[in-house]
Amino acid sequence: MTVIETLGLPNTRGRGPLIVAQVVDALGTGLFLPFAVVYFHAAKGISLTAVGVMLSVAALLSLPAGPLAGPLIDRVGPRRVVIASNLLRVLTFTGYVFTDVPWQLIALVTVTLWGESQFRPAAAALVAQVADGGQRARWYAMERALRNVGIGAGGLLGGALVGWGGTAGYTAVVALNAVSFLAAAGLVAAWRRGAVPDLSGADLSGADPAPRRDGYREVLADHAFRGVLVTVCVFALCDLALTVLLSAYVIEARGLPAWQPGTLFAINTVLVVLGQTAVARAVERYRRPRVLQVAAVLWMVSFALFAAVPGEHPGVAFGGLALGMAVFTAAELLQAPTSSALTVAMAAERVRGRYLGLEELMWGLARVLAPTLFTWLLAREPGLPWLALGLCCLASVAVLHRLVRVLPAHVQRETTDG
Repeated sequence: MTVIETLGLPNTRGRGPLIVAQVVDALGTGLFLPFAVVYFHAAKGISLTAVGVMLSVAALLSLPAGPLAGPLIDRVGPRRVVIASNLLRVLTFTGYVFTDVPWQLIALVTVTLWGESQFRPAAAALVAQVADGGQRARWYAMERALRNVGIGAGGLLGGALVGWGGTAGYTAVVALNAVSFLAAAGLVAAWRRGAVPDLSGADLSGADPAPRRDGYREVLADHAFRGVLVTVCVFALCDLALTVLLSAYVIEARGLPAWQPGTLFAINTVLVVLGQTAVARAVERYRRPRVLQVAAVLWMVSFALFAAVPGEHPGVAFGGLALGMAVFTAAELLQAPTSSALTVAMAAERVRGRYLGLEELMWGLARVLAPTLFTWLLAREPGLPWLALGLCCLASVAVLHRLVRVLPAHVQRETTDG
């Protein structure tokens, strides 16, 4: 068995520019992501409250972007949408440098989020096209591992620039992010299908040459996929608990030292980078709904561990939190590539963009809901958010049990046909 096979990596021959583009995109995102709120506050002079409102408004306005991206992906092909969404963000991040007018920044942030919401389903559809048969989950796993590496490295570089240059450092971070999107767009545009041996049988030229016009009616008529969308929203809330809820819970609700959340995030990042592709390879022979059920149960266990930590014993609490984070990450490693592969497997190629667009909509709804829901529950009782998430996971287990009975075998497992 080769090293590549042992690590669970897919066949990447002829697809080098796409992989480099993923790394460059993630590096740029990591540069800006940790400093998004403080950039608008420190470099543009906008109050933190106003920044929060600005970002929330932009998130709401960008909700339709995912569903609208679906028909576009199906019509012109995912590669073109990936390039266009990167170029769109080149323009918006360049615009951040030259304006400090709040309404203009709201418009720029909204357009940025539209670009992100169109990029994600387009990138997933592009992976579905370029992956060899039976290797889609591996590609999604590799993409996620590379993104974690890029975001981590970008965060370190961004921190160095801000620490060195102050306001000028923030401007450099934004400018470099714009350059990263431009470079990623150029790499995807330069990639040609001819460099790839066609082992998947996929049409990489763009859209279906003779698409049917059923559109979202066909997608929404898929009863099984409606169940999948329920699980996507639940798992999105679980994933967002890491960034939206955990720090506030550890520091504010439990009164634990401020270094603990950062260390927990580092544990999560290292485990994802080291384990994501190997886990994807290990579970690809199992039914996807069963794998997702295991992920849901593991999340329930992790939430129970988080809820049980004692605030009066920091050392003991950190041990419980670290164990909970390990279990949480195991759930992530199972769920992330499996969910994407399941959605793609259920979709006919002519409407694949629409399936992925609705998946993106569920993530958008979760991003809007999570901050308000989690903080409201946390203010009433520290354990309530974890209880609510556990109950949601329990419901998703029931939904997935039904999917095991109704989905065709080729949808439930990886096959060499892709």
